[in-house]
Amino acid sequence: MSAAYIEHRPKSSDPNASTAHYVIVVNGKEEGPFSTQKAAKDKACKDGHRPVHVARARHLQDRAQPAHWRVDPC
Repeated sequence: MSAAYIEHRPKSSDPNASTAHYVIVVNGKEEGPFSTQKAAKDKACKDGHRPVHVARARHLQDRAQPAHWRVDPC
């Protein structure tokens, strides 16, 4: 299965913007919404996605930055 990315929504450059929900992004397609990162991560693991990358910093959306992600061991 493809790698999954758990991201917050809405995307915002405003550091004071609140997170409304989380989504799973796989091959550019979003699945969700999920109320917590854990719920999104658990669903991605259950669906067999490996690896599952969970965003460390809420306001960075650059998937090319390895420091932005932590890999969840499912």
